[in-house]
Amino acid sequence: MPNAWAIGLYSYSASHPGAEGFNRFYDSVLAVFQAAGITPTYFAAEGAGYRGNLTKYGGRTHAKALRTGFSDLHVMSLVANPAESDEPAYDSFASASLAYVKDTGETLLCLALEERLLEFGGSAFENVLQSLVCLNSWDFGYALSQPAEKKPEFHVLGLDGGVVSQEDSRRLNAWYAAPPKERLRKLRDIYPYLVLNAAQLAAPVSGDHVLENVARSESLSTLNSLDGTSLWLWKIPPEAVTNLRAKLVGSGVLIT
Repeated sequence: MPNAWAIGLYSYSASHPGAEGFNRFYDSVLAVFQAAGITPTYFAAEGAGYRGNLTKYGGRTHAKALRTGFSDLHVMSLVANPAESDEPAYDSFASASLAYVKDTGETLLCLALEERLLEFGGSAFENVLQSLVCLNSWDFGYALSQPAEKKPEFHVLGLDGGVVSQEDSRRLNAWYAAPPKERLRKLRDIYPYLVLNAAQLAAPVSGDHVLENVARSESLSTLNSLDGTSLWLWKIPPEAVTNLRAKLVGSGVLIT
């Protein structure tokens, strides 16, 4: 089974993306898909006059959304599936979604691809991450890689796909219950890529140390500002993630 990766970017301070935001998202996703040799197969939209279900890419719902310039949307999804697919929500090998939730003021972007299409890490992946970061005023984010059967996009979207461990389920519930004000100053978990804000970097770890001190002292990890934003990218070698998580559990930095 191949691996797949997912990027999650969150905002609680930006307004509704609006038609312009959804247009930028749509164009960016198509550019990523095209570069990876991917053709979308299904499209979904939620909002006034849309039901939210996946329908054929190029079909009536997709054509309507294009014709109206993606106005009145609060969710858009694009997925790519095998030709024989009959469960597009579950057998995709590439997917992307942008969603705005009025009740919490959350804007969430999720992009997921199997690694056979675009390798996790490296310059091509990081260019994609940078391009997505530039789409909105994000507050934080992360990227992870897992076996494709675990559907890493489910992790980003806060869904239980039925193949998570008891510990992963506990962490998922803790994240689900965390209010925005907690998410803005703590980390959901430790990942190979973390997009951090200043409050997260300033979170106390122990004594006079803050998370930024940990990030700068970890062997082989790097912490650099992201161009054109107030955010920072903390890159952690995948083989160091588990040990670093164990070091930070109980520090108050993680949402547990």
